[in-house]
Amino acid sequence: MNLFLLAIIAHLAGDFLFQSPNTVTAKQAGNLWAFIRHALLVAFLTLLATHFFGLGPALLYAGLIGLSHFIIDLGKESLAKGRSGGIKLFLFLTDQALHLLFLFFLTLFFPSAEPHPEVMAFYQRFLPLQTIPVFAGLPRLPELNWEAVLWIIIFYLAAIFGGAVLTSRLLEFLTGQPEGHSQRLGRAIGMIERLILITLVIVDAVSAMGFVLAAKSLARYQELNDREFAEYYLVGTLTSYGLALFAGLGLKRMIS
Repeated sequence: MNLFLLAIIAHLAGDFLFQSPNTVTAKQAGNLWAFIRHALLVAFLTLLATHFFGLGPALLYAGLIGLSHFIIDLGKESLAKGRSGGIKLFLFLTDQALHLLFLFFLTLFFPSAEPHPEVMAFYQRFLPLQTIPVFAGLPRLPELNWEAVLWIIIFYLAAIFGGAVLTSRLLEFLTGQPEGHSQRLGRAIGMIERLILITLVIVDAVSAMGFVLAAKSLARYQELNDREFAEYYLVGTLTSYGLALFAGLGLKRMIS
């Protein structure tokens, strides 16, 4: 297992998958407890993801990441208050870059680079999937290509959930309007769209991506007569497709 990749998964899950809209709104309003609650969530997810390396080191690692998350997020929201969509987009990208840089440098100083043998033995003993007929052909836990598994999770999380936030920030920058109810529905559609598109790229069925676009456009056919909506739709769709294509090709390269 790769400690850095596990920490990235915990970060992506904490920032995009499990962070509720209410928490985001509270943080934007400067609610200190919202920052603390989110930092604790990230720390817990990090502990959950990295406990394979030993509980003591994982607690220290998770605690430092939670603290850094609190400081970086507090700084970002303080700078973003009252700013334009372009500044918010820049701060969002900077925020994510700082989180990943901290994870990278902290991992360099982490005392153990290999999973704790007793922890792995515990899971091997209490999760003997190979004894179940349907799982009989699966490799044992230590024999799994964990790096490939972790890269798959990272690219899907980043493109589907992180991509939703990035697209929202980009559209807010271009339109000057915050995300509304109809846009939230579009966000959900975009997430499903990227899930399908990344999978199509991975299985070398890129030609089928056109059918997804055609089906989506057909459902929005009447609304496309509105020029403003058509431009909004085009930017969102092209961004979503670009992210999915980039993620799919990147994932294929990482696991090949």
